[in-house]
Order: sequence, then structure tokens, then C-alpha cells
Amino acid sequence: MLKLAIGGILCFISTYLGVVGKGYYDKRYKYLKAFYDFLLAMIDGINYSKDRLSEIGKRFLDGAKGAFCDDLSQFLNCVEEGGSGEEIVKCFDSKYLKKGDKKYIGEFFSSLGKTDYDTQISRLNLAKAEIEKIVAGAEKECKTTGNLLSKLGLLIGISIMIILA
Repeated sequence: MLKLAIGGILCFISTYLGVVGKGYYDKRYKYLKAFYDFLLAMIDGINYSKDRLSEIGKRFLDGAKGAFCDDLSQFLNCVEEGGSGEEIVKCFDSKYLKKGDKKYIGEFFSSLGKTDYDTQISRLNLAKAEIEKIVAGAEKECKTTGNLLSKLGLLIGISIMIILA
């Protein structure tokens, strides 16, 4: 009876770890998707409305939730306080992102507003194309690796339970 109880607990723990692993991929995808949505809002805001970055950011943050929105809010506060490049990069140091993602997003936000209008628009469109690829890769990882982790966790848990029984 004790073996069965221990097996059940280990099965639960293994399944839980698989679900946590899947959650990482889900949150990474949601973060990058929110960044992509903000990028689209920024392109529209700069192209058509000629809005300032802070206005676009505040409009995007109205009613929005998530890790990216928290980081964006921190970024807008940093910019208002006159933060430098290193402080801006630290705003987007999310635990859900890979190192390459962190570096890209940090450099993207630290370079905003440092070029003329036409160059800025072309850089935003280039970033849009790059982020589309990154988001597509993150979505694929979310569906494949994330689902694999949750199923693998359950399978390992059941295997442990069978071995102990």
C-alpha cells in the first residue's frame, strides 16, 4: 500500500514538472506574441498617427496583461526618467525568454528614437519580419516541445508507479 501511495505521489510530481515545462514554452510564446502585437501597434501609430512612443505604449497597455506588458510599463517609466541603454535592456530581462530573445528585444528598444523617421520605419518593418519568424518558431516549440514535456511527464510518472507497484 505504501509503494502505491509513493508511486502516486511520484506520478503526480512527474506530471506536474511536465506541465511546468509546458508552461515555460506557453509563456515564451505569449511574451513574443505580445511584443509582435506591440510592434504592429507601433508601426501603425508612427506611420499614420505620428504618435510618440510613450503615447503608443500607454494606449497598448490599456487593458493589456502579461509579462511583456509589465516589462513594457517598466520600460516606459525608465524612458520617462531618462534611462540609458543598459537600464532599458534590463527592463526586458524576462525569465521566459532565451538569451538571444532578450538581447534582440533589449537592443530593439534601446535603439528606438535614435534615428530619423524614414530609417525608423524601415527598422520597424525589418524587426516585424524578424519577429514573425521568431514568433512562428516559438509557436512551433510550444506545440511540439511543450506538449511533449507534459505527456512525457505523465508517461514517466505512470512508469514509476508501475515499477513501484
